[in-house]
Amino acid sequence: MAGNGRELKKIRLIYISLSFLLLTMGMCGYLFFRDFSSIVLFAWMPGLPVPASPHIPLSTDTIWGYLLVFNLPHGLWSLSGLLVIRAIWLTDTKWRAIYGGIFFVVISALEISQLSEDRRGTFDTLDLASYGVSAFVESITYNLFIRRKLR
Repeated sequence: MAGNGRELKKIRLIYISLSFLLLTMGMCGYLFFRDFSSIVLFAWMPGLPVPASPHIPLSTDTIWGYLLVFNLPHGLWSLSGLLVIRAIWLTDTKWRAIYGGIFFVVISALEISQLSEDRRGTFDTLDLASYGVSAFVESITYNLFIRRKLR
């Protein structure tokens, strides 16, 4: 895949910008729909001042509410990481596959490690599924829209 330098920079900038947006959206999912007292991120440092949460209670009785509150942020974070990896190794499929695989193994291992009593958090199979969906969405998007521009 060739692509000229200007086009590559433009595509990389779009990937990085979209990655930042998705990371922020995933954080907002936690900020608005989760109770801060149950978030490990804020428990790692006992003296950390936690801002008042603009908590919006959302019913998790339905599958869609549950997915929105508990799994969508993980999928967005996963997609964000995959977009950064794609941006860095945009034209190098070998290294992109290696680092994408490492990323996927690490985030999956972190999720599975929550089965242990030594690690805080709740294991959720749907989080693993959201990682897979994010990889699928990233791959389809790349193959449908970006790959053609790079030829």
